[in-house]
Amino acid sequence: MKTRFSISILAAALALSTKAAGASELSPADLAFFENQVRPLLVENCYRCHSHGEKIKGGLALDSKAGWMKGGDSGTAIVPGAPGESLLLTAVSYTDPDLEMPPKEKLPDDRIAVLREWIARGAPDPRTESAGGQEESLQIPAAELWSFQPLRKAALPEVADGEWNGDAIDRFVKARLDEAGLPPAPVAADAVLLRRLHLDLVGLPPTPEELRTFLAAAASDREAAVEAKVDELLASPGFGDRWGRHWLDLTAYADTIGIGRAIPALEAWRYRDYVITAFNDDKPFDEFIHQQIAGDIKIPSAPGVAEGPDPTAESIVATGFLAIGPWELVGGDKEQLRMDVIDRQVNRIGKAFLGMTMECARCHDHKFDPVSQSDYFAMAGILKSTITLDGRINGVFSDIHHAVLPESSAELVARAQRIEGFETERAEATRMRNEARTESADLTKQIAALREEIEAIATNEDTTPKREKLEALEKRKAGADAEAGKWSERVGVLNYIKPHRTGSLALAVRDTPEPVDCRINIRGSAHQLGETVPRGFLSEVAPKAKPEFTRGGSGRVQLAEWIAHEENPLTARVWVNRVWHHLFGAGLVRTVDNFGKMGETPSHPELLDQLAAEFMADGWSTKKLVRRIVLSCTWQQAATNANALAAGAGKADPDNRLLWRANRRRIEAETIRDTMLHVSGELDPARGGPSLPVDVPGNFRPGSTGIMQDNLKLPDDLAFRRTVYLPQKRKSPFLTVDFIAPFDLPDTNQETGRRTVTALPVQALYLANSDFVRERGRALVERFADLPAAERIQKIHLVAYSRPPEPAEVEQALAFVEALRTELGNEADAWASYGQSILMTNEFLFRN
Repeated sequence: MKTRFSISILAAALALSTKAAGASELSPADLAFFENQVRPLLVENCYRCHSHGEKIKGGLALDSKAGWMKGGDSGTAIVPGAPGESLLLTAVSYTDPDLEMPPKEKLPDDRIAVLREWIARGAPDPRTESAGGQEESLQIPAAELWSFQPLRKAALPEVADGEWNGDAIDRFVKARLDEAGLPPAPVAADAVLLRRLHLDLVGLPPTPEELRTFLAAAASDREAAVEAKVDELLASPGFGDRWGRHWLDLTAYADTIGIGRAIPALEAWRYRDYVITAFNDDKPFDEFIHQQIAGDIKIPSAPGVAEGPDPTAESIVATGFLAIGPWELVGGDKEQLRMDVIDRQVNRIGKAFLGMTMECARCHDHKFDPVSQSDYFAMAGILKSTITLDGRINGVFSDIHHAVLPESSAELVARAQRIEGFETERAEATRMRNEARTESADLTKQIAALREEIEAIATNEDTTPKREKLEALEKRKAGADAEAGKWSERVGVLNYIKPHRTGSLALAVRDTPEPVDCRINIRGSAHQLGETVPRGFLSEVAPKAKPEFTRGGSGRVQLAEWIAHEENPLTARVWVNRVWHHLFGAGLVRTVDNFGKMGETPSHPELLDQLAAEFMADGWSTKKLVRRIVLSCTWQQAATNANALAAGAGKADPDNRLLWRANRRRIEAETIRDTMLHVSGELDPARGGPSLPVDVPGNFRPGSTGIMQDNLKLPDDLAFRRTVYLPQKRKSPFLTVDFIAPFDLPDTNQETGRRTVTALPVQALYLANSDFVRERGRALVERFADLPAAERIQKIHLVAYSRPPEPAEVEQALAFVEALRTELGNEADAWASYGQSILMTNEFLFRN
């Protein structure tokens, strides 16, 4: 026993020493998880009894990393990486009657899950203490943080290579390569470049016809052919599908609200469609910022300033950026709930537009970046003067504010028709429910009477006929009850969705009747209040002039103006870097969501500043920026570069930060699914509109109208659309597609600027065992079923890989199909397996 105890202590000590990451070792994801999820949970539920400055109960302090590492009277509280061995998790799970914390009420399951995940991650914790027991500050002065400095346009370097001596992109990149003695890669082959353009710009590969046309044009004038193709793709509605999805990652978009609950956000699709349309229309990015932060507000006239236009339906819908999120909707502490929502909104604005980790300044001055707690609550005051949660759903859940959208006369007529149709449907459902209930009640009476008759019959008489009749009546009643239940559920669903079916509503925000400044929440608690902080912005970020808020306004208009101001050193840099990240697979600053001290510095700082400055000067146009980048020699390089490797690039620059070749990378989960549908000829081109299939029976949980099932049945008119138009649930998607979950979908409870990319055996297993992939493979080969086998393989390769097969590949494919035909005894199944294998190859799944 003694030996076992000693080994346990040793294991705990090793875990603490190897897995409890220090502040400087935390990944951005771990830091965000702690600040967004763990710290608020500890503050709200544990600090009252387990923090310094008060009598610490049980000897356990949870307000510092050193405190939980030391443990309490009961022993080691947390064993990093081992939730099952951590007493903290035992206590909050109420599995030990002698160790239950918090003592008054067990934490909700989703909060316990947060602690479990934190411990499983290794209990990453940035809190370190100085000698006085306060958290030690490692904050960098604003004057020393590169991203807080004004944009600087450096002189363009001269390079010897004429092809690379044009655009600033190529000149800055080539100059760095020359300094390192590394040659750039040759230009990618025409077919490879076309496939790359299609996948990066619209998220779908080219068709054989598009490939044939492009190759013919490129043979005559390659530069003109590439420019024409880029312009064609930028004008395609697929551009918005592809690039809108990138932005939706940054907003934690989903079609439900509530953490871990499937409470439908029935109007969320309007914001999704707004984003997609904004990218297709090339909405200037500064206007994109204004609409999402303050699109619901009409700017009043002021001295020297004309009155602004009335908010439009589009601009109101745009504020879904602030309204739609992983808000915790259940709980009695309304003030804490409100502040938690404000916290997520401040974080979202900071991350998406500024590349700053604002969450780190909620409980104290930012530990690393020049952002004070006062800065945080200055911005929080603006959001506190904004209504997001407004009312109740079914008397249980707080509802997100719904704005009534302005309508044209034609839209009013259409709405009247919708109302008429809806009332007809509801009346019919009510009639069917009532008829079933009446039938059930009548059968209940008949059954009761028949049972009395049976009981009155003498024991020596045969009751078989009456018992058979009773059995038949009971069977009929069960059917009537089921029918009544089905129609009752339908009536309940119709009543629930009536405002959304018959009205023009949007998930949006609006100003409070009177603005309020926010008081500092000590340690993040809405009930431990410090001094009041006037509303404002980050004091160390230009422009630094004191904001002049409109009387009676929240300050969101001025916040949007400050973010989109040309003097703000962060906004343009951050967005340009995000665009670069999506086109190259890595940003000039690889930590796309963190431009602070803990983030990386730019690989090409002069280039980033040049692009940011010219992006603003060019009207904040995302399409022009994308066009400029993909037409550069830098972006059009091949993914292999033997000359650079011979010159030592593999050792000197293993991560390709100097851009001596293109980055080969796997396409994202949504693009994998969309491409499978595209090559199989089954992709539905329909776009826009509601995603949640609320009209499909069985998609709401029985007895809990307003909460949807985990797995939804999709109607035929939705099932084969692009993935961006399918419904998404918080935490884990409830898409009916069975294979894309392992391919690094973003967590819809977190704002994500850079997705995790993994290569796991389970991904291949999902592809091999997926009904969806199997059926797409069958559909792919059946497109060419009337062709001779060798020609069939030619067509399949062209469609799937954007290239013809080599002769050896044709021979191998024919042998593969023949072997499967012999094994399976069915030629169609053999070809289907071949089609599935094509969809599983790296060449199909990767972009070169």
